[in-house]
This record gives sequence, C-alpha cells and structure tokens, in this order.
Amino acid sequence: MEGQLLVTETGARSGPRDAYVAAAEANVDDAYRLAGYLLGDAAEAQDAVQEALVKAWRNWSSLRDIEAFRPWFKRIVINVCYDRMRSRRTIVDLEAASEVEAADTFAAMLAGDEVGRAVGRLGRDQRTVVVLRFWSDMTLEQIGETLRLPLGTVKSRLHYALRALRAELGDSVNEA
Repeated sequence: MEGQLLVTETGARSGPRDAYVAAAEANVDDAYRLAGYLLGDAAEAQDAVQEALVKAWRNWSSLRDIEAFRPWFKRIVINVCYDRMRSRRTIVDLEAASEVEAADTFAAMLAGDEVGRAVGRLGRDQRTVVVLRFWSDMTLEQIGETLRLPLGTVKSRLHYALRALRAELGDSVNEA
C-alpha cells in the first residue's frame, strides 16, 4: 500500500497518509467509546485510543484491504486496552468511582448504573464480549471476527457473562 496513490470520489489523488487519516477519523469516536467502556475511565480511554492510532499507523502497510480497517482497528484498540488492564493488574473497580471526577463520563455513567457496575466486575474476556455485543451492537459473528475467536468461544463467553450478570442482578437482566 505504501507509495500507492488512491483516487478519491472527487478524482483527487491521495497517498497512504490521507487514506489512513480518513479511515482513522471515521472510526475514532467508536474506538473512544469502546475503550471507555472497557477501561471505565475517560482519560485512560483517550490515552488508549491515541496509542492505538499510533500502532495502526505503524502497521498501516500490513492492511491489505481498506474495507477491513474497522475490525482491524477495533482489534488494535481492544489489545491496547488489554495491555493497559494487565499493567494495572486489575479491571477498574467501578464501585470506587465516587472518587472519580464528574467530568469522567464513562466512570460516572457506569458507576451510576447498576448494570454498568456489574459489567465492570466481569472478567476481561467476558466484559469485552458484553461491551462489543450490547454497547457496540455487534453481531456474534462480527465479535468473533474482531477478536479472532471461534463463534463458539464468543457464544460461551457471552453465555457465562450473562449468567454472572443474572446471578448478581437477579431478574432485572433478561436473556439476550
């Protein structure tokens, strides 16, 4: 892809940098929301998306089909979030969110919501599948493609996550 010129709808020529910028700009808001839901912290989500953008640019030449940018970039964002969770050695304790400033929209939203707090207590893998399914509105097949997991693994993680949520929340959680 490097060194190639692309022709845009207006007929203007653009190089790899312009194509990357256009694809990144089209996906940055979704990436920020995804990182925010996974990490539970707005500042941490901003840092994660910035790191993911840098990684995506460094690996831009490995992307063969621009149409595959969205799941490719989501996978990068998720991996960056996983790395940040690992470095913290724990998933965010959303119960302690009362100490977080009100400006942190993700922590405040999740802490103020019973389901959000329960999702915050799920393990990393289950939490990721729940966030992608219900907050990113992805199909199970799309989740499997994005995470590079077999469909059965995605279904299993979602099943056990919903089971844990039902046990914690009682009858207020319905089967998805």
